[in-house]
Amino acid sequence: MTCVGIIGVGYLGECLVEGLATTKTPMVLSPRNAERVARLADRFGCEVAASNNEVVERADLIFLAARPGDIAASAQGLPWRKGQRVVSIAAGISLDSFRSAVAPALAIRAMPIAASRICKSPTAFFPDDPMAADIFNRIGTAHPFEDEAQFGTASIFGAYYALTYAFIGEASGWAETKGLKPVAARQLAARMVQAAAAVIIDSSDRSPRDLLDDLMTPGGITEEGLRVLEETQAITQWSKAMEASWEQALSIDKSD
Repeated sequence: MTCVGIIGVGYLGECLVEGLATTKTPMVLSPRNAERVARLADRFGCEVAASNNEVVERADLIFLAARPGDIAASAQGLPWRKGQRVVSIAAGISLDSFRSAVAPALAIRAMPIAASRICKSPTAFFPDDPMAADIFNRIGTAHPFEDEAQFGTASIFGAYYALTYAFIGEASGWAETKGLKPVAARQLAARMVQAAAAVIIDSSDRSPRDLLDDLMTPGGITEEGLRVLEETQAITQWSKAMEASWEQALSIDKSD
């Protein structure tokens, strides 16, 4: 079975560990963030390497989970070998930024999300690779893209995922002001989004707006709510937020 190494066990690295542990994937972790790493090793039985060199020597696929500006530096001078996969999960860092540092291993960019801890991460990645796809399918679903530009766009859905928490929080917070208990409000708000997502996935040959139109009746509660959102341009603000995240990702690579 593929052995997975993680260099830089921060929050997202911890999420990857939790998800992969449920699939019995062997893992070896870098020693930085000692308290977090020790806790994960104790909880899931994964091994902690003495150094990053040891992580590379023992693993087949290695996640680079350091901060974006440290990705190339964290990979430099390690004993990479042909046949290994090195996956950067840092937003905005191009393949050219770290490819030479990990040669002759295959450099990959990916955007797993924190839901990997419950094996629900839709992970965009480039280039396509069977070993990487297998790992991503263990923690959710693998979504390869044909070129790096497409991946760069797809990676912004990582920010979209996070922003969804704000949307659900706003809706559930309104319900709390009307008397619903917090847990009930959050559960209902989140499950409504989950249900809508399931329908869109099942009917992806149709646009989300077409599916929304099916739900509306003249003078109904959905039509009235949509009127407010459209008049205040609340819906189009989501595109603007994603554009801002995309521009930020571009600026990260330029500043590196």
